[in-house]
Amino acid sequence: MAVLLLTICLSLVASPLLAQGLSISSLYAVDPPSAQTGALIFGLFIGIMFTAAVYLFFIWLIIRDRGQVFLMLMLISLGVNMACANREFLTLISLEAANMQELLNIYSIILAYIFAIFFTHYFLELDLIGVNLAKVLFGTAGFLFISLAWSAFDPEPIKQALLPLGAFISGLIMLAAIWALLNNVSGSLTHLLAFGFFMAGGLSNAFYILGWLIDQETANNLTYGFYSLAAVMFALVIAGQFATRQEEKERALATSNERFALAARGSNEGLFDWNVVTGDLYFSDQFKNILGVGVDGKLKSLQTWLKLIFPADRLTVIQALRRFRQNSRANAINFEYRIKFRESYKWLQTKIVVIRDNPSNKITRFVGSIGDITARKKSEAALRASEVRFRSITEAHPVPVLIVGILSRQVSYISPGAEILLGLQPNNAANYRLERFLPNNDERKDILNSIADNHEVNLKEVTLMRADGSTLTAALSARLINYDNEAAMVVGFYDLTERKKAEAQIAKQKEELQQSEKMAALGGLLAGVAHELNNPLSVVVGQATLLIEGSQDSKIVTRGEKIFKAADRCARIVKSFLALARRKPPERKHLDINSIINNSLELLAYQFKNDNIQLELSLAPSLPEVDGDGDQLTQVFTNLAMNSMQAMQEWTGKRLLSIKTAPSPTGEVTITFADTGPGIPPDIKSRIFEPFFTTKGGKGGTGVGLSLCLNIVETHGGKIRLDDAVGKGAVFQITLPNITSQSSQQAAIPQNPVVNIAPSRILLVDDEIELAQTLADLLQPEGHEIDLAANGRIALDKLADKTFDYVISDLRMPVLDGPGLYAELSRSMPGYLEHILFVTGDTLSPHVQKFISETPVILVEKPYRLQDVKRALKELHDRIATGTQAKSADDSNEPLVNA
Repeated sequence: MAVLLLTICLSLVASPLLAQGLSISSLYAVDPPSAQTGALIFGLFIGIMFTAAVYLFFIWLIIRDRGQVFLMLMLISLGVNMACANREFLTLISLEAANMQELLNIYSIILAYIFAIFFTHYFLELDLIGVNLAKVLFGTAGFLFISLAWSAFDPEPIKQALLPLGAFISGLIMLAAIWALLNNVSGSLTHLLAFGFFMAGGLSNAFYILGWLIDQETANNLTYGFYSLAAVMFALVIAGQFATRQEEKERALATSNERFALAARGSNEGLFDWNVVTGDLYFSDQFKNILGVGVDGKLKSLQTWLKLIFPADRLTVIQALRRFRQNSRANAINFEYRIKFRESYKWLQTKIVVIRDNPSNKITRFVGSIGDITARKKSEAALRASEVRFRSITEAHPVPVLIVGILSRQVSYISPGAEILLGLQPNNAANYRLERFLPNNDERKDILNSIADNHEVNLKEVTLMRADGSTLTAALSARLINYDNEAAMVVGFYDLTERKKAEAQIAKQKEELQQSEKMAALGGLLAGVAHELNNPLSVVVGQATLLIEGSQDSKIVTRGEKIFKAADRCARIVKSFLALARRKPPERKHLDINSIINNSLELLAYQFKNDNIQLELSLAPSLPEVDGDGDQLTQVFTNLAMNSMQAMQEWTGKRLLSIKTAPSPTGEVTITFADTGPGIPPDIKSRIFEPFFTTKGGKGGTGVGLSLCLNIVETHGGKIRLDDAVGKGAVFQITLPNITSQSSQQAAIPQNPVVNIAPSRILLVDDEIELAQTLADLLQPEGHEIDLAANGRIALDKLADKTFDYVISDLRMPVLDGPGLYAELSRSMPGYLEHILFVTGDTLSPHVQKFISETPVILVEKPYRLQDVKRALKELHDRIATGTQAKSADDSNEPLVNA
């Protein structure tokens, strides 16, 4: 406001003086009174322009905005242009030459246009709102500069073009102002109105030339007036902007101070500021917390700070500061030191930035921070100790080790073991890159990509190149680490040169074992499928029995017998599957070899038929029994039959498998498997029983079948051999020892016929309701009273409510299974433990096997016949009568019930 009053006073003083000067010159020229009036008007307008320019100058000294400079220059140029149109003023300044007046008029108006363009650009902030008119305006300014130079040589064309050029420039400026107004640019409306006045002032002379105005003086006065109004408008707007910007600066300063205070309070580092000129000191709260002592804004606080530094570090800090102050080009310093802190010490890092006086380059201010780096220093010390340990371990470790940069592929470290392995000179790691040792590009790229993706490389087989050019095969392992602040990988080598053949053999055996495991898993899957068939097969067997026993119609009885035979055959196949998949200790018992062979062939009957292989059986009647495990011998016979079948699958000749059993003169049992296939080549006959030896190649052979057969037969005290066949084919002969005569006599004792027990109350517990109902239908004709329960929980409720003589329970059921029922009975109704027997189709599950082995219960395997259940009930009845307990699997290898 003071600036505005000062400029107005200058205007009021300057305008009459200028007008008086013009009037005096007019008197000497003997001009009429109208000339004196015109001079007064001219002086007033010139004063207004002068006032606006001076005001803008004072504002510019404070705001320092480039747009104001161009506005002042524009107003001055317009003032000169106004003066060029006033004859009295030109006479006053002794500029009466017409050509000079014309040239000055052209220069002033062109410069006014140029300054107007630059002022518009900065004032409306055209570069911020992305207006393409800015390019057009600057292009026009360039043309004006050319016109300015051209007018010095030939002003007439430029003079003729000024009027249309002015209209074009004014239109562009007005268009830019409208665009800025639409984009809410501050001051755009004032700019639009002010330049509207400028355009109106320019049009006054145009109207005079066109004859729309009577005289030149009127046109000039209109031009002066519009120019002055525009100047006043700009001066007022700039004043408003000045006030607004001052307020914004004050608000920004307050915000900045607030942010600084918050930042200083929340920063992990302590901040300080020392004004050397005034001696003012500032320390943030965090600065005081880090030092652990109180400091204030006095200079003695610097001495307190300095005294806390360890004596060993204090001299170093002082010398560093002294060198820093003496170096006129240095503007920042960073150093680390220790200070005393309570009973210990801490490491600090100090960063200082200086502000220098421009003329003298002397330091006027120190600004900086301190940070607690004790944890980092301890980590660095631990890292150095770790590196020492690392080098000690790797140099003493027998495994060769390299450390290689991921991006640079430069070798950073080579252990002594690696130097020996690769034939390198000691301490020469910096001269090598990874490709020197890993020449294979694919291997190298695969390893680097895996490590870059943070994946481990474990025992990857690679080819290494030694210093003399020779190669060796090695297993490589690598891990991602950080080494010297670079992503790197630590690589370990294992020389495979001497072990290559052995590892190849191991790999082959491993592959064959995996194939064997797959076959075992397949057997387990088949056993699972067989188990799922047990319950429906039991229903079919039971219903067929009901048809046979309950019908008087011979046709129905015949159909029932057919169903019974088919279901019984399926049951035998299911049990054969379970025998193959069962993993249990051998159970020695008296066996009928002919029955085991028939059961084994049940599994392969369809495959023999599908491959057009004839099966010829010659089984000796009254063959002596042997002592052995039926499941294991089933595996032997099934494997021999499958080998013959596979050998004849692609055979074009006769396809016949003959199986013969006979007693030997020494009382042993002889089993012969003879096929008519291609036979076994003589050069490999001696190896066929070797583990993992196979002639099937990629056709699924594992090489474990015959070796397993040999092991089983020998554990039974027998022998297996490959005999010479007549013509083509293979003949395998198995000899098993006969049981002793005493054992034969005991085994020959026929089993007691099944005797029905007295009518009893029986509770059937099974989640398969159809199976339970079928068994109930089979038992009810004998006078038994049957009740059903779908699970163990329902069975407990019924046992608590009613009394039963016997409980027949499945092992696997929902809600509460057989083992759970047994456990509940042992707690609440232990008297029923001697009256319960179990049925199951699952003897493979670990928890079922555990329950059977640990619990003295009678077990009937599904699919069962009625006589199996009746025999089990009779055995349970006898044990109750005699007071004996059922034997557990730990007490005897004999089955509780022959299902």
